[in-house]
Amino acid sequence: MLNTIKVSAVFDRKHVATKPTAKNPTRGLIQLSVTINGERKFLSTGVKVYLGQFTAEQVVSRPDASQLNIILQHHQRAIIDIVNRCNDDGECFSWSMLDTLKIRQSGGGTGFIDFMRAEMDSRRLAASTLIHHRTVLQFLMEQHITDFCQLTVSTINALDKILHTRTVNKRPMMQTSIYNYHKIIKAYIGRAVRAGLMKANPYTCIKTDKGESRPREVLTMDEIHRIERFESRSLYTQHVRDLFLLQIWTGLCFTDLMAADFQNITDDTLSGRRVKTGGYYTTVILPQTKRILERYNYTIPHLPYDNYRRVLVELLDLLGIHKRISTHNGRHTFATTVALGNGVPVEILQKMMGHKNIQTTMIYAKVQRPMIQKQAERLSGLAQ
Repeated sequence: MLNTIKVSAVFDRKHVATKPTAKNPTRGLIQLSVTINGERKFLSTGVKVYLGQFTAEQVVSRPDASQLNIILQHHQRAIIDIVNRCNDDGECFSWSMLDTLKIRQSGGGTGFIDFMRAEMDSRRLAASTLIHHRTVLQFLMEQHITDFCQLTVSTINALDKILHTRTVNKRPMMQTSIYNYHKIIKAYIGRAVRAGLMKANPYTCIKTDKGESRPREVLTMDEIHRIERFESRSLYTQHVRDLFLLQIWTGLCFTDLMAADFQNITDDTLSGRRVKTGGYYTTVILPQTKRILERYNYTIPHLPYDNYRRVLVELLDLLGIHKRISTHNGRHTFATTVALGNGVPVEILQKMMGHKNIQTTMIYAKVQRPMIQKQAERLSGLAQ
Protein backbone atom coordinates (compact mmCIF):
# COMPACT_ATOMS: atom_id res chain seq x y z
CA MET A 1 0.00 0.00 0.00
CA LEU A 2 1.41 3.38 -1.01
CA ASN A 3 1.49 6.30 1.39
CA THR A 4 -0.84 9.08 0.21
CA ILE A 5 -0.13 12.77 0.71
CA LYS A 6 -1.82 16.10 0.18
CA VAL A 7 -0.07 19.39 1.00
CA SER A 8 -1.39 22.94 0.80
CA ALA A 9 -0.50 26.30 2.28
CA VAL A 10 -2.96 28.02 4.61
CA PHE A 11 -2.80 31.53 6.02
CA ASP A 12 -3.62 33.01 9.41
CA ARG A 13 -5.62 30.20 11.01
CA LYS A 14 -5.72 32.20 14.26
CA HIS A 15 -7.17 35.26 12.46
CA VAL A 16 -4.69 37.74 13.90
CA ALA A 17 -3.39 39.31 10.68
CA THR A 18 -4.20 42.90 9.81
CA LYS A 19 -3.40 45.08 6.84
CA PRO A 20 0.01 46.77 6.89
CA THR A 21 -1.73 50.14 7.09
CA ALA A 22 -3.45 49.30 10.40
CA LYS A 23 -2.56 51.24 13.53
CA ASN A 24 -0.83 48.21 15.04
CA PRO A 25 -0.08 46.01 12.01
CA THR A 26 0.10 42.30 12.78
CA ARG A 27 1.32 39.58 10.46
CA GLY A 28 -0.30 36.16 10.17
CA LEU A 29 1.53 32.85 9.97
CA ILE A 30 1.56 30.70 6.85
CA GLN A 31 1.29 27.02 7.69
CA LEU A 32 1.29 23.84 5.66
CA SER A 33 -1.81 21.67 5.85
CA VAL A 34 -0.36 18.18 5.49
CA THR A 35 -2.59 15.13 5.14
CA ILE A 36 -0.75 11.82 5.00
CA ASN A 37 -2.58 8.51 4.95
CA GLY A 38 -5.75 10.32 5.98
CA GLU A 39 -4.21 12.01 9.05
CA ARG A 40 -3.96 15.81 8.95
CA LYS A 41 -1.50 18.09 10.73
CA PHE A 42 -0.55 21.76 10.43
CA LEU A 43 3.16 22.61 10.25
CA SER A 44 4.63 26.07 10.62
CA THR A 45 6.75 27.49 7.82
CA GLY A 46 7.99 30.42 9.89
CA VAL A 47 6.79 32.80 7.16
CA LYS A 48 4.51 35.65 8.29
CA VAL A 49 2.79 38.24 6.07
CA TYR A 50 0.07 40.87 6.41
CA LEU A 51 -3.57 40.56 5.42
CA GLY A 52 -3.94 40.86 1.66
CA GLN A 53 -0.43 39.56 0.99
CA PHE A 54 -1.39 35.91 0.57
CA THR A 55 -3.80 34.56 -2.03
CA ALA A 56 -4.18 31.31 -4.00
CA GLU A 57 -1.43 29.75 -1.85
CA GLN A 58 1.03 32.40 -3.00
CA VAL A 59 2.59 35.42 -1.31
CA VAL A 60 1.78 38.56 -3.28
CA SER A 61 2.16 42.33 -3.11
CA ARG A 62 5.56 42.23 -1.39
CA PRO A 63 9.03 43.00 -2.78
CA ASP A 64 10.28 39.71 -1.32
CA ALA A 65 7.28 37.66 -2.53
CA SER A 66 9.34 35.47 -4.84
CA GLN A 67 11.79 34.65 -2.03
CA LEU A 68 8.97 33.74 0.35
CA ASN A 69 7.28 31.56 -2.26
CA ILE A 70 10.56 29.73 -2.88
CA ILE A 71 10.77 28.93 0.84
CA LEU A 72 7.18 27.68 0.90
CA GLN A 73 7.84 25.51 -2.14
CA HIS A 74 10.97 24.05 -0.56
CA HIS A 75 9.07 23.10 2.59
CA GLN A 76 6.34 21.40 0.58
CA ARG A 77 8.81 19.63 -1.69
CA ALA A 78 10.84 18.37 1.29
CA ILE A 79 7.76 16.74 2.85
CA ILE A 80 6.68 15.19 -0.46
CA ASP A 81 10.23 13.86 -1.02
CA ILE A 82 10.18 12.06 2.33
CA VAL A 83 6.85 10.39 1.56
CA ASN A 84 8.03 9.44 -1.93
CA ARG A 85 11.19 7.99 -0.40
CA CYS A 86 9.05 5.85 1.90
CA ASN A 87 7.08 4.60 -1.10
CA ASP A 88 10.28 3.79 -3.00
CA ASP A 89 11.62 1.82 -0.02
CA GLY A 90 8.29 0.18 0.76
CA GLU A 91 8.13 1.83 4.21
CA CYS A 92 5.12 3.05 6.15
CA PHE A 93 5.32 6.81 6.80
CA SER A 94 5.75 8.05 10.36
CA TRP A 95 5.28 11.69 11.39
CA SER A 96 8.60 11.53 13.27
CA MET A 97 10.30 11.38 9.85
CA LEU A 98 9.49 15.07 9.44
CA ASP A 99 11.61 15.95 12.48
CA THR A 100 14.69 16.00 10.25
CA LEU A 101 13.21 18.87 8.22
CA LYS A 102 13.59 21.31 11.13
CA ILE A 103 10.72 23.44 9.81
CA ARG A 104 11.07 26.67 11.71
CA GLN A 105 8.52 27.40 14.40
CA SER A 106 9.26 31.09 14.73
CA GLY A 107 10.99 33.96 13.04
CA GLY A 108 10.26 34.39 9.37
CA GLY A 109 13.55 35.54 7.95
CA THR A 110 13.77 35.16 4.21
CA GLY A 111 17.40 35.83 3.42
CA PHE A 112 20.24 33.72 2.07
CA ILE A 113 20.62 31.76 5.32
CA ASP A 114 16.96 30.73 5.20
CA PHE A 115 17.37 29.79 1.56
CA MET A 116 20.36 27.58 2.40
CA ARG A 117 18.42 25.89 5.20
CA ALA A 118 15.46 25.23 2.91
CA GLU A 119 17.76 23.82 0.23
CA MET A 120 19.45 21.50 2.75
CA ASP A 121 16.06 20.28 3.91
CA SER A 122 14.84 19.54 0.40
CA ARG A 123 18.01 17.93 -0.98
CA ARG A 124 18.98 14.34 -0.26
CA LEU A 125 22.45 15.05 1.13
CA ALA A 126 24.60 12.38 2.70
CA ALA A 127 25.09 12.83 6.45
CA SER A 128 28.79 13.69 6.11
CA THR A 129 28.08 16.16 3.30
CA LEU A 130 25.34 17.78 5.37
CA ILE A 131 27.83 18.33 8.20
CA HIS A 132 30.14 20.25 5.83
CA HIS A 133 27.28 22.37 4.50
CA ARG A 134 26.09 23.20 8.00
CA THR A 135 29.64 24.19 8.96
CA VAL A 136 29.71 26.68 6.07
CA LEU A 137 26.25 27.92 7.06
CA GLN A 138 27.47 28.53 10.60
CA PHE A 139 30.52 30.38 9.28
CA LEU A 140 28.33 32.73 7.25
CA MET A 141 26.14 33.38 10.29
CA GLU A 142 29.23 34.17 12.39
CA GLN A 143 30.21 36.76 9.78
CA HIS A 144 26.64 38.14 9.78
CA ILE A 145 26.16 37.26 6.11
CA THR A 146 22.43 36.59 6.04
CA ASP A 147 20.88 38.50 3.13
CA PHE A 148 21.12 38.03 -0.63
CA CYS A 149 22.16 41.66 -1.12
CA GLN A 150 25.32 41.10 0.97
CA LEU A 151 26.72 38.52 -1.43
CA THR A 152 28.93 40.77 -3.55
CA VAL A 153 32.42 40.37 -4.97
CA SER A 154 33.90 42.46 -2.14
CA THR A 155 32.08 40.35 0.47
CA ILE A 156 33.35 37.08 -1.02
CA ASN A 157 36.91 38.46 -1.07
CA ALA A 158 36.52 39.52 2.57
CA LEU A 159 35.29 36.04 3.51
CA ASP A 160 38.30 34.55 1.75
CA LYS A 161 40.68 36.69 3.84
CA ILE A 162 38.91 35.62 7.04
CA LEU A 163 39.17 31.95 6.08
CA HIS A 164 42.91 32.39 5.56
CA THR A 165 43.24 33.56 9.17
CA ARG A 166 41.35 30.61 10.63
CA THR A 167 43.05 27.64 12.27
CA VAL A 168 42.03 24.00 12.60
CA ASN A 169 43.60 22.08 15.47
CA LYS A 170 45.97 25.04 15.97
CA ARG A 171 47.14 24.83 12.35
CA PRO A 172 46.29 27.23 9.49
CA MET A 173 43.32 26.09 7.45
CA MET A 174 44.45 24.33 4.29
CA GLN A 175 43.78 25.95 0.94
CA THR A 176 41.84 22.85 -0.10
CA SER A 177 39.48 23.40 2.84
CA ILE A 178 39.11 27.11 2.01
CA TYR A 179 38.32 26.14 -1.58
CA ASN A 180 35.60 23.76 -0.37
CA TYR A 181 33.99 26.57 1.66
CA HIS A 182 33.85 28.68 -1.50
CA LYS A 183 32.60 25.72 -3.52
CA ILE A 184 29.62 25.24 -1.20
CA ILE A 185 28.77 28.96 -1.02
CA LYS A 186 29.07 29.25 -4.80
CA ALA A 187 26.71 26.31 -5.32
CA TYR A 188 23.97 27.81 -3.14
CA ILE A 189 24.36 31.22 -4.78
CA GLY A 190 24.00 29.50 -8.15
CA ARG A 191 20.74 27.90 -7.00
CA ALA A 192 19.50 31.28 -5.75
CA VAL A 193 20.30 32.87 -9.14
CA ARG A 194 18.42 30.12 -10.99
CA ALA A 195 15.48 30.62 -8.63
CA GLY A 196 15.43 34.32 -9.50
CA LEU A 197 16.42 35.43 -5.99
CA MET A 198 19.70 36.98 -7.15
CA LYS A 199 20.62 38.67 -10.40
CA ALA A 200 24.18 37.38 -10.70
CA ASN A 201 26.69 35.08 -9.10
CA PRO A 202 29.68 37.10 -7.76
CA TYR A 203 31.91 34.06 -8.23
CA THR A 204 31.87 34.70 -11.99
CA CYS A 205 34.32 37.51 -11.20
CA ILE A 206 36.36 35.56 -8.64
CA LYS A 207 38.83 32.73 -9.09
CA THR A 208 39.53 30.62 -6.01
CA ASP A 209 42.68 28.54 -5.79
CA LYS A 210 41.96 24.85 -5.25
CA GLY A 211 45.29 24.28 -3.54
CA GLU A 212 47.11 20.99 -3.04
CA SER A 213 46.19 18.42 -0.45
CA ARG A 214 48.76 17.38 2.12
CA PRO A 215 50.20 13.92 1.52
CA ARG A 216 48.02 11.33 3.21
CA GLU A 217 49.78 9.96 6.25
CA VAL A 218 49.22 6.33 7.11
CA LEU A 219 50.32 4.02 9.88
CA THR A 220 53.03 1.41 9.53
CA MET A 221 52.54 -2.20 10.65
CA ASP A 222 54.73 -1.49 13.68
CA GLU A 223 52.45 1.41 14.69
CA ILE A 224 49.35 -0.74 14.15
CA HIS A 225 50.79 -3.40 16.47
CA ARG A 226 51.52 -0.73 19.08
CA ILE A 227 47.86 0.26 19.00
CA GLU A 228 46.81 -3.40 19.29
CA ARG A 229 49.01 -3.92 22.35
CA PHE A 230 47.72 -0.80 24.10
CA GLU A 231 45.62 -1.40 27.21
CA SER A 232 43.69 1.21 29.15
CA ARG A 233 41.70 1.24 32.35
CA SER A 234 39.16 3.38 30.54
CA LEU A 235 36.54 1.24 28.82
CA TYR A 236 35.70 4.17 26.53
CA THR A 237 39.33 4.44 25.37
CA GLN A 238 39.36 0.71 24.69
CA HIS A 239 36.25 1.12 22.56
CA VAL A 240 37.93 3.90 20.59
CA ARG A 241 41.04 1.75 20.08
CA ASP A 242 38.98 -1.19 18.85
CA LEU A 243 36.86 0.90 16.49
CA PHE A 244 39.97 2.47 14.95
CA LEU A 245 41.53 -0.98 14.52
CA LEU A 246 38.34 -2.13 12.81
CA GLN A 247 38.74 0.77 10.38
CA ILE A 248 42.33 -0.26 9.76
CA TRP A 249 41.48 -3.93 9.12
CA THR A 250 38.28 -3.37 7.10
CA GLY A 251 38.84 -0.05 5.30
CA LEU A 252 35.49 1.32 6.45
CA CYS A 253 35.18 5.02 7.16
CA PHE A 254 33.64 5.91 10.52
CA THR A 255 30.14 6.54 9.13
CA ASP A 256 30.10 3.22 7.27
CA LEU A 257 31.54 1.44 10.31
CA MET A 258 28.67 2.73 12.45
CA ALA A 259 26.17 1.60 9.78
CA ALA A 260 27.72 -1.85 9.22
CA ASP A 261 25.89 -4.97 10.40
CA PHE A 262 28.58 -7.47 11.35
CA GLN A 263 25.93 -10.08 12.01
CA ASN A 264 25.65 -10.42 8.21
CA ILE A 265 29.17 -11.68 7.53
CA THR A 266 29.13 -14.33 4.80
CA ASP A 267 32.14 -16.45 3.82
CA ASP A 268 34.46 -14.09 5.71
CA THR A 269 33.26 -11.07 3.74
CA LEU A 270 31.01 -8.16 4.62
CA SER A 271 29.08 -6.28 1.96
CA GLY A 272 27.23 -3.02 2.32
CA ARG A 273 26.40 0.32 0.80
CA ARG A 274 28.43 3.43 1.56
CA VAL A 275 26.51 6.14 3.39
CA LYS A 276 28.20 9.04 1.62
CA THR A 277 28.33 7.91 -2.01
CA GLY A 278 25.87 5.03 -2.19
CA GLY A 279 28.59 2.82 -3.70
CA TYR A 280 28.72 -0.85 -2.72
CA TYR A 281 31.71 -2.34 -0.93
CA THR A 282 32.78 -5.90 -0.12
CA THR A 283 35.53 -6.12 2.46
CA VAL A 284 37.31 -9.18 3.78
CA ILE A 285 36.90 -10.05 7.46
CA LEU A 286 40.47 -10.77 8.51
CA PRO A 287 41.42 -12.74 11.65
CA GLN A 288 42.37 -9.44 13.32
CA THR A 289 38.84 -8.17 12.66
CA LYS A 290 37.27 -11.37 14.00
CA ARG A 291 39.18 -11.13 17.28
CA ILE A 292 37.83 -7.64 17.88
CA LEU A 293 34.27 -8.51 16.85
CA GLU A 294 34.22 -11.56 19.11
CA ARG A 295 34.92 -9.32 22.10
CA TYR A 296 31.69 -7.50 21.35
CA ASN A 297 29.67 -10.52 20.21
CA TYR A 298 29.67 -8.94 16.73
CA THR A 299 27.73 -5.89 17.96
CA ILE A 300 30.21 -3.01 18.14
CA PRO A 301 29.77 0.06 20.36
CA HIS A 302 28.44 3.21 18.70
CA LEU A 303 30.17 6.42 19.74
CA PRO A 304 29.56 10.10 18.84
CA TYR A 305 32.02 11.11 16.13
CA ASP A 306 33.41 14.16 17.95
CA ASN A 307 34.17 12.14 21.10
CA TYR A 308 35.64 9.30 19.05
CA ARG A 309 37.95 11.63 17.17
CA ARG A 310 39.07 13.48 20.31
CA VAL A 311 39.93 10.33 22.26
CA LEU A 312 41.67 8.82 19.21
CA VAL A 313 43.98 11.84 18.91
CA GLU A 314 44.79 11.55 22.63
CA LEU A 315 45.43 7.82 22.28
CA LEU A 316 47.84 8.19 19.36
CA ASP A 317 49.67 11.00 21.13
CA LEU A 318 50.03 8.79 24.19
CA LEU A 319 51.55 6.06 22.00
CA GLY A 320 54.04 8.52 20.53
CA ILE A 321 52.47 8.43 17.07
CA HIS A 322 52.84 12.07 16.07
CA LYS A 323 51.41 12.00 12.57
CA ARG A 324 48.55 13.98 11.08
CA ILE A 325 46.13 11.14 11.79
CA SER A 326 42.37 11.47 11.88
CA THR A 327 39.64 8.86 11.93
CA HIS A 328 39.73 8.62 8.13
CA ASN A 329 43.39 7.62 8.22
CA GLY A 330 42.29 4.20 9.41
CA ARG A 331 40.72 3.74 5.98
CA HIS A 332 43.85 5.14 4.30
CA THR A 333 46.03 2.72 6.30
CA PHE A 334 43.93 -0.24 5.20
CA ALA A 335 44.28 0.75 1.55
CA THR A 336 48.04 1.33 1.62
CA THR A 337 49.70 -0.59 4.44
CA VAL A 338 47.28 -3.53 4.69
CA ALA A 339 45.97 -4.06 1.15
CA LEU A 340 48.39 -2.61 -1.43
CA GLY A 341 51.32 -3.32 0.88
CA ASN A 342 50.42 -7.00 0.71
CA GLY A 343 49.87 -7.25 -3.02
CA VAL A 344 46.13 -6.68 -3.36
CA PRO A 345 45.47 -5.47 -6.95
CA VAL A 346 44.06 -1.97 -7.30
CA GLU A 347 40.98 -3.33 -9.10
CA ILE A 348 40.14 -5.56 -6.12
CA LEU A 349 40.86 -2.75 -3.67
CA GLN A 350 38.35 -0.58 -5.54
CA LYS A 351 35.59 -3.12 -4.78
CA MET A 352 36.71 -3.45 -1.17
CA MET A 353 36.70 0.32 -0.65
CA GLY A 354 33.40 0.88 -2.46
CA HIS A 355 34.88 3.42 -4.88
CA LYS A 356 32.68 4.15 -7.90
CA ASN A 357 35.70 5.41 -9.87
CA ILE A 358 39.02 3.53 -9.94
CA GLN A 359 40.82 6.89 -10.21
CA THR A 360 39.89 7.45 -6.56
CA THR A 361 41.54 4.14 -5.66
CA MET A 362 44.63 5.06 -7.66
CA ILE A 363 45.31 7.85 -5.18
CA TYR A 364 46.31 5.18 -2.68
CA ALA A 365 48.61 3.56 -5.21
CA LYS A 366 50.41 6.90 -5.58
CA VAL A 367 50.79 7.07 -1.80
CA GLN A 368 52.14 3.53 -1.78
CA ARG A 369 54.98 4.21 -4.26
CA PRO A 370 57.10 6.46 -1.99
CA MET A 371 56.52 4.00 0.86
CA ILE A 372 57.86 1.15 -1.28
CA GLN A 373 60.81 3.30 -2.36
CA LYS A 374 61.61 4.13 1.27
CA GLN A 375 61.54 0.46 2.24
CA ALA A 376 63.69 -0.43 -0.77
CA GLU A 377 66.30 2.11 0.31
CA ARG A 378 66.25 0.66 3.83
CA LEU A 379 66.76 -2.88 2.49
CA SER A 380 69.55 -1.69 0.23
CA GLY A 381 71.31 -0.28 3.26
CA LEU A 382 71.23 -3.67 4.95
CA ALA A 383 73.13 -5.24 2.05
CA GLN A 384 76.02 -2.78 2.29
